[in-house]
Amino acid sequence: MKKKLKLKFHYDSPVMLTFALVTLIVFILDAFALKGKLKDMWLVTPTAAGGQFPFSFSDFPSILRLFIHVFGYSQNEVLICNLIFILLLGPQMEERYGSVIIGIMIFVSSLFSGVLNACFCKNAVCGAEPVVFMLILLWTMMQLSRSKISASAIAVIALFIAMLVFRKNPNGVVGVAVIAAGGLCGSLFAFLTSPKAHKAKKNEAALAEFNDEASPRFTAKSTAAKKSDPKGNKKSSLDEETTLVGKIEL
Repeated sequence: MKKKLKLKFHYDSPVMLTFALVTLIVFILDAFALKGKLKDMWLVTPTAAGGQFPFSFSDFPSILRLFIHVFGYSQNEVLICNLIFILLLGPQMEERYGSVIIGIMIFVSSLFSGVLNACFCKNAVCGAEPVVFMLILLWTMMQLSRSKISASAIAVIALFIAMLVFRKNPNGVVGVAVIAAGGLCGSLFAFLTSPKAHKAKKNEAALAEFNDEASPRFTAKSTAAKKSDPKGNKKSSLDEETTLVGKIEL
């Protein structure tokens, strides 16, 4: 009898996948339907006084550009390169920190890079390089959290910065520094304990303490087991695991 292969579609990383999907849809719509008008008017950063789009608090498009410039692209190669990084590193970071935290990181990275560009740069730029650099930094922090300095992580950071330099940013070295600062600012939220990561660590610590014979909880667990079963009957491993999980949740 032949077995049917069942595949279930799993939208594993809602924030990062949605971010990449929106970026791709906006690029296709702007490139083929609007002929670049959307990017040129909206999907770029505001600039300093005397620049292309001087920032003004009374100008709504200026405020909007602070956030949505990460969805704008003018070159296919840059778009594909950034999407590869986002789809490669994004789901891992979202699983580690949670969707809410990673969404806040993207928002802060976009906002901070937009504000810096409005303060120090005369040329408007676009693209999600600050978000990509943020994901690279988060991945590097994950390597460092294991008490190791990853040579590959350092090499990736160096190569990404070199790519930004050789790509000739319209604002020069200042523009590269703005991208790096935006990514760094967004990644600083990794130092805040994510509820998802905190719960996992708490459960792991509790489980380790229950299984430690020198722990008072282990002794209390054994005493309770003897009282509940005075005849000394052994419980199955399944029952014991169920009891432990119940205690951890409480």
